[in-house]
Amino acid sequence: MPTINYAGNSYAGEVLEDLLVYTAQGNDTYKEGLIHVEPGIQKKKTLPHVTLGKIIQDNQPTPTSTHGGNSSGDMNQYSFSERYLEPGDFMVYLEFNPRDFEDYWKPFQPNGKLIFRELDPKVQATMLHLLIDRKDQYIGDAIWASRKGGYSSSFISSENDDVHLGGDSDAGPMKYFDGALMRVINNHLAFLAASPSDAEKNEKATGRFIIAGNTAIDTGAKVEAALNAMHKKCPKNIRKNKNVCYVMGYEAWDLYDTYLTSKDVKYTENADENKARYKGHRIVVINGIPENTIFLGKFTRDMNSNLWMGVDYATDEESIKVEPLQANSELYFFQMRMKMDVNFARPSEVVVWTTYHKNVLALSASTASVAQGASTTVTVSAANGQCTVASSDAKLTASIDGTTITIAAAADCTTGSKTVTVTDVYGDTAEITVTVTA
Repeated sequence: MPTINYAGNSYAGEVLEDLLVYTAQGNDTYKEGLIHVEPGIQKKKTLPHVTLGKIIQDNQPTPTSTHGGNSSGDMNQYSFSERYLEPGDFMVYLEFNPRDFEDYWKPFQPNGKLIFRELDPKVQATMLHLLIDRKDQYIGDAIWASRKGGYSSSFISSENDDVHLGGDSDAGPMKYFDGALMRVINNHLAFLAASPSDAEKNEKATGRFIIAGNTAIDTGAKVEAALNAMHKKCPKNIRKNKNVCYVMGYEAWDLYDTYLTSKDVKYTENADENKARYKGHRIVVINGIPENTIFLGKFTRDMNSNLWMGVDYATDEESIKVEPLQANSELYFFQMRMKMDVNFARPSEVVVWTTYHKNVLALSASTASVAQGASTTVTVSAANGQCTVASSDAKLTASIDGTTITIAAAADCTTGSKTVTVTDVYGDTAEITVTVTA
């Protein structure tokens, strides 16, 4: 049973008819209509994709099966691939003793025979209101930042943001399904895999997310630059679609709003909030999406949405069991059981700017030895295949070609321990300790 924490002093005086409750964060992703909810998934639902390759060819007086078949490449070729919704189970279960509130809440002050008292409907309404708000906040956070299996130090933001993928939200661990950002990261890793698994091959077949940038957006000017870069990378086949919108958090919007207000030429009064639009597309500002992250794509409530959520039963999230714990107890319990998963239907129609990624920067060796006037090599791997190298000594040079780092010591390089630092585009670093010998 949870403890009841009182921050104030002990009871003295009248109590309130109503408890004063804090405003909850809620689930902005639902409220703004950014996700399609697909009910009735007990185990797994397939989101099938089909594409058609080239179909135009030279005219023939009498076409044959050769002309109608797949003569080369993707000619006359239908390609099928699948994405999945596999809801994970989780629950809410809370036991409490209503009498803990007697000193603070009027409905619990003694009135009649205590043994026959029931949980006041007003009390139920208030307690359930708090529980549902907290559950909604959890779902709003998990849609974007959940990771199946929980937090891993490999999945990070280069800016050390407060939100950890798969970590704990204010309502609990976000570990029961992969959220939107993990879907993006896993898709990116599938395209980088040297020997992709069957699952990675299928992931690649469904299309690739468009990564517009991965650096911090910590000023209004950087937010505007990110929006512009995303607009330019937006696929032309959806650019005019009325459902295409930007999705960002309040941190980025506040920076951008302040930046627009500070401009000499503007279209709103300084005291008014600026229009949440860019290049004709809405900017939807929500709670739950991590910092330094912006999405651009088709986000709606209907099946045209790119972002989907799979649940078991449509009303599971609102179905709460409220009962006495047992016949001889004054305790009550609240219980909810839910199943949920999130996925994108068409990754190739989603543009993303985020600092979140998997840190796979790795070296074949963290130490090396090289003689004066000689060189040696170390192999590096990185999520994006791009790295820079820097040496702590001007006489010890380091260069990179593909995945090979060449370390060369000049003839007059001093002997001893040196350091070569490898940095990828996310800012992740790894060091090679180099011993220079005579």
